[in-house]
Amino acid sequence: MFLFRAVLPLVVSLSLLACATPLRAAPSLSLNSQRPPQQVADCLQQGLQKLHIPDDFVERRDERDGSRSLALRNPVSDASGTRVDILPQGEGSLLEVRLNGMPLSPAWKKQIHGCARK
Repeated sequence: MFLFRAVLPLVVSLSLLACATPLRAAPSLSLNSQRPPQQVADCLQQGLQKLHIPDDFVERRDERDGSRSLALRNPVSDASGTRVDILPQGEGSLLEVRLNGMPLSPAWKKQIHGCARK
């Protein structure tokens, strides 16, 4: 009984912490690229422009560790769509695509694969 009383507050605290800390969703697609993150991100951003996605619907982040991310975001509703995280991996990159409940259009899929390969 003593052990139960001593451990219960710890279990409750950890449970609340786990609920308060959002978990990062697993990527829906992972690709390796021989290109550095900067080149991949630039290629994806240019591709989005060719797909006539307005700049205010594209959120780009360039981090100090060399990683990059591009996300489709509705500026009115602030709803997030597909996001591509581009992580340094040796001389190249690892692309992690997160769909956030949105389908991956054939054009966007082609663009992501093309930028990873170039």
